[in-house]
Amino acid sequence: MNRVADEKGFTFLTSLFELMLLMIFLPLIVLFFVFMRGFFEEADPRTAEWFLFAGELQSYLSGAESLVIINNGAGVRIVQGGDEYDIESYDKFIRKQKFRLGHEVMLTGIKKTSFSLRGHSLLMQAEFTDGIILEEEYVFTQP
Repeated sequence: MNRVADEKGFTFLTSLFELMLLMIFLPLIVLFFVFMRGFFEEADPRTAEWFLFAGELQSYLSGAESLVIINNGAGVRIVQGGDEYDIESYDKFIRKQKFRLGHEVMLTGIKKTSFSLRGHSLLMQAEFTDGIILEEEYVFTQP
């Protein structure tokens, strides 16, 4: 019986220690969830697709010999190394055509696009089907 009486305070000290550990790790758990929310926003498939599209369009503009706005601003025609590419809005996506034959989908979920030229820069605005509007400005040089 004497031994049981000696351990009564031990459970109280253990509880205090566990509470202290909880108080230390709880802010870390909250920070983890805040970080993960930001990560999921950055890993959004639409954002990744937009950056891939922007990079691909920039690669066509980097060696462009000529650039013409087509379809009342809904597309752009790029001549590069003797090849002619049309990048334009079609249905709910942006497509690329080479010599106006076939098409390759470049960006999906698009409601409306507009292209415009200002000096040596191409301005593009894309409205997605869920109402989000993204804009991009591309600088190009002609030989």
